Amino acid sequence: MGRCAVACVHCGIRFLTHPRNADRRNLRCPFGCRQHHRRQSSNQRSTAYYSTAAGKAKKKRLNARRSGVCSTATSQESAQLPPSVPPPAEPSPAESRDGSSIEVALPLAGVVLDVSCVASSRMLPYVRLVVSLVEGLEVSLEEVVDWLRQAMRQHRIAWRRRADYILAFLHQHPP
Repeated sequence: MGRCAVACVHCGIRFLTHPRNADRRNLRCPFGCRQHHRRQSSNQRSTAYYSTAAGKAKKKRLNARRSGVCSTATSQESAQLPPSVPPPAEPSPAESRDGSSIEVALPLAGVVLDVSCVASSRMLPYVRLVVSLVEGLEVSLEEVVDWLRQAMRQHRIAWRRRADYILAFLHQHPP
């Protein structure tokens, strides 16, 4: 047991380790030093890679795809979708294939999880099976749909008074 108590290289805190690691002198504690060192090493690897010519080209390509400048990236991604997923209805919001710009209106209310869409999903029986195995009891499809609706409720990012939220909801879903 005495061999298994080792000190962290970074902060010096003593902690228990597995007997096969008892003789190692480069261990870091599980209280934050290990994660910090992993993040630092990842940043160093990333910086070294993106300093090379191949890394610069890849970063330029990724930035172009993210900004919507490259319209071929979206067409390549839609070609790789599985057959069960329908391709997107419109090309990228910035440009279409012929070069003309497209106006895309995003709903301000966010995504609403429709009960009929969830109830007709082919994934629902699988989710029900997994929930039944995890919980150890039989659950109905209606219960799973209710749980999904509660778990997937969308909250707004902007902060407003509660009355404003209620009024906005009532305007979107009148009685």
